[in-house]
Amino acid sequence: MALRDQIQEDLKNGMRAHDQHLVITLRSLLAAVKQIEVDSRSEASEEQVINVLMQEVKKRRDTLKYAEQQQRQDMIKQNNAEIAMLQKYLGEQLSREELERIIDAAISAGADSIGKVMGVLNKEHKGRFEGRLASEICRVKFAK
Repeated sequence: MALRDQIQEDLKNGMRAHDQHLVITLRSLLAAVKQIEVDSRSEASEEQVINVLMQEVKKRRDTLKYAEQQQRQDMIKQNNAEIAMLQKYLGEQLSREELERIIDAAISAGADSIGKVMGVLNKEHKGRFEGRLASEICRVKFAK
């Protein structure tokens, strides 16, 4: 089943279960996908849906950072729940150790800059890692 179809099915199930939080989160996600379709005048590809998911997760992580600074427990709880909902569609995330191992392999295969390493990561593991963490690991590796 395509990712977008799975999201729409989960939205229907959330509506049946009267899970307002899930419904609101998935509707905002589908609205962002629909905007891409309107802009490009074609159906969104699986890769575009993954990109939207990643953007939505990043927005919520940024909001979470500010909520933690302001010590807003309600917003922290809400954003963590939304991140968990959206993360489900991206699949299991790579651990720091797995990410370091993949980055080391890319560097030994000839990647000589952060951009090239990130290109390899995005090609093979798109949506399964946090870009900020990968960039930080690359900076440490290239500083040596």
